[in-house]
Amino acid sequence: MPEHNPRITVINDNEEFLELMHALLEEDSGYDVTTIDGDTVQDLEPVRQGRPDLLIIDLRRRTGGVAGWDILMGVRGDTELRELPVILCTGDLQGLKEHAEAIARDPKVAILEKPFRVPELEELVQRFVGEPVPSNP
Repeated sequence: MPEHNPRITVINDNEEFLELMHALLEEDSGYDVTTIDGDTVQDLEPVRQGRPDLLIIDLRRRTGGVAGWDILMGVRGDTELRELPVILCTGDLQGLKEHAEAIARDPKVAILEKPFRVPELEELVQRFVGEPVPSNP
């Protein structure tokens, strides 16, 4: 039994998407969720501060700042974060195709294509971090 509720960090540049993920994962499902505006991410420090058990990122291209693939590569190269499971929640099918081989080699990375169905999200989250810890009434 985990000592804490699974912590999930979601990074995306779309505020409505962040609100949706917070509602689905924390309000509806009971996980501890931190959302981060992807346009503000310049390094891995916000991920470290959240101490997540799971990271959900978009695999989008960026003209400035850090793109989702760069975050994933940074996580895999970081001694503190390298074992962190990651869900690539993206509509960037070209990016998925470009990185398909590397994604397939990493058992701690899963793909959730946008648009997704809520049961698909729930299955992936539970696969990586299990069920949330029930709160005491």
